[in-house]
Amino acid sequence: MDTDLIAAVHARRAAVLAQTPEEKIARLRAEGKLPVRERLELLLDAGSFREIGVLARSPLPELRERTPADGLVCGSGTIAGRPVYVIADDPLVLAGTRGRVAEAKTARVRALALAERAPLVVLSEAGAARLQETRGAVSAGLGEGFAQHLRLSGRVPLVAVMLGAGFGGPSFQASISDATFQVRGTGFLGMSGPKVVKVGIGQEVTAEQIGGVQMSAETTGQAHVVGEDEAETLRAVRRYLSYFPSHSDQLPPRVPARPAPCETPEGAAALAALVPENQRRAYSAHRLLELVADEGSLFELSAAYGRSMVTALGRLGGQVVGFVANNPAQGAGALTEKTANKQRRFIDLCDAYHIPLVFFTDTPGFLVGPEIEKQRMVSLCGRLMTSLLSASVPKITVVLRKAVGMAYLAMCGRSANPALIAAWPTAFFDVMGPEAGVMLLHDKEIAAAPDPAARKQEILASLAAQAAASEAAALGLIDDVITPGETRQRLLETLARAAGGQQAGFRHRIDP
Repeated sequence: MDTDLIAAVHARRAAVLAQTPEEKIARLRAEGKLPVRERLELLLDAGSFREIGVLARSPLPELRERTPADGLVCGSGTIAGRPVYVIADDPLVLAGTRGRVAEAKTARVRALALAERAPLVVLSEAGAARLQETRGAVSAGLGEGFAQHLRLSGRVPLVAVMLGAGFGGPSFQASISDATFQVRGTGFLGMSGPKVVKVGIGQEVTAEQIGGVQMSAETTGQAHVVGEDEAETLRAVRRYLSYFPSHSDQLPPRVPARPAPCETPEGAAALAALVPENQRRAYSAHRLLELVADEGSLFELSAAYGRSMVTALGRLGGQVVGFVANNPAQGAGALTEKTANKQRRFIDLCDAYHIPLVFFTDTPGFLVGPEIEKQRMVSLCGRLMTSLLSASVPKITVVLRKAVGMAYLAMCGRSANPALIAAWPTAFFDVMGPEAGVMLLHDKEIAAAPDPAARKQEILASLAAQAAASEAAALGLIDDVITPGETRQRLLETLARAAGGQQAGFRHRIDP
């Protein structure tokens, strides 16, 4: 081939990479952000990125020279040696707005990710429709990208990363991804940004108020992982993907087993002492999981949302599992509208990618009262139970203390058919909390007693004996009463036994 033709190809590519002025890059760095290709260097294995559509430009003559790669960098690479596809907005090209050629590039990448069954990571900053190319009647054809994205759901891992303002389309795309990562202070998601809100309803608001971390990760739970800066967030994406198969026709990857802290004498003593016999005293579910799981293997999702429950990916003997644990350190471990949403979505995520679920139960029940009913708690509980009872992955339940009423069922009680349902000696089972049960059934008797307080304690002691874990085991309603020191080994044995029934394959999409 003519050397001039070869040189021309290299020159065109070099022109695209060199087109962004240094002063724009400097302003981006001053905001704590990185240029788009540096973001990909952090996300992907060194030297693995292969760009698709580097020579793309806007079809509008007046924009052609201002739109290198049409404002979108996409292609393939590897993370820990496994293929992935990436789509990344370039905020330095027309504020990251998405043109028609850029949309064609995203369609190409999604099609390849589906055909080759590789995870897709989307790095969003702006990325809303470019008005010059989408206004008017042409907008009647918008939206195919969302349908394409949804077709990937549950088939390959989908990760959305909010690195900047991603209001509108990028946020909708994030909502139908498996997990949304957000950078504190610079990443935002929501229906509309401040300018649109000002025009629409005349209200002055900031991006932080609409879709910052407090709103997205704490109030609404729409962001599942928060990073303090871009580098930390992109490293977290790499780690998150290590728990998942490349696609739904594979089982999750195993890694060499690492010992758990509870397997040392000090760790075993800490686990045995962790859960107080006094049902009113709190402890940390995070500490429980740290002691039982393979050392250093926990990756928490939705940490700031529904804090009375912990949902975390982790490993047991090198095998990926999903942990669901009531957290008495927050709100006594009660189930709320937030924990119902959080747990249901986590169950769906794990089930879609064949990740067994381990439940640690210690909850006094669901919150009650008019305020919780306004949150449609009955319907949320119904959705949660539907996901739990439909999940095909092995499930294991360990009751630590309180297993009360519907909350016990929602924490993978007997009706969910766990592969193992065991309890610690501190556990008790009842249709409602003991205090409430005593007052509903014995209020008149207690009031008429010579010493009402003493009579109440007598009744409570009698009910405690009837509700004890040993009684549930005697009735054949749980499989065993185990000690804290036996817990990890029983989990490992059950996972090994249940592995024979696991089969890969598409299960379902991830419902927002």
